[in-house]
Amino acid sequence: MLNLNRTEQQYIERAQHINLHDIDYDSLLKHRSHHTYSALGIGACFFMVGILLFVAEILPDVPSIGSIPVTMILLTGLMVIFYALRYQREIETRVTYDILQRIQAIEGHDGFLWRMNTIINAYCQEQYGGLPESIQQLQISSQAGGIEMSEIRLYKDVLKNTIVWYRNNMPEE
Repeated sequence: MLNLNRTEQQYIERAQHINLHDIDYDSLLKHRSHHTYSALGIGACFFMVGILLFVAEILPDVPSIGSIPVTMILLTGLMVIFYALRYQREIETRVTYDILQRIQAIEGHDGFLWRMNTIINAYCQEQYGGLPESIQQLQISSQAGGIEMSEIRLYKDVLKNTIVWYRNNMPEE
């Protein structure tokens, strides 16, 4: 049976009210990346039309439109593709920053995940037979006051799985 003090009980109660969709990197990135895929599609269309016109320029029996329009279409396609890729990288940076800000708001100065240490350790003991090194590193980061970018997905998963495990194993009152 899990023995929690009042502070740990308060932290697990607060954790149950956290909206985990706000720190889900994949869903936020997917939601914001729609325009990137549209721009990539448009750029690819320009590029393919440019390649077809280039091939038509090479063939002797096909009337040509000139090398300048073909070059402009090819370059326009490449510019749109590279713009979309740069925009995607910018979106990834913004999503990461937003999630890290939300995690920092959850963590506060006390280290939210660190305060749930007993529950997380009990969950890991039952699930994995011990505390995995990655979760131990996540707890240390929480205690130190800063979750790193590489720990975003693990943070959400640990929080979600711990809450589900606690609900299933909640002590009867």
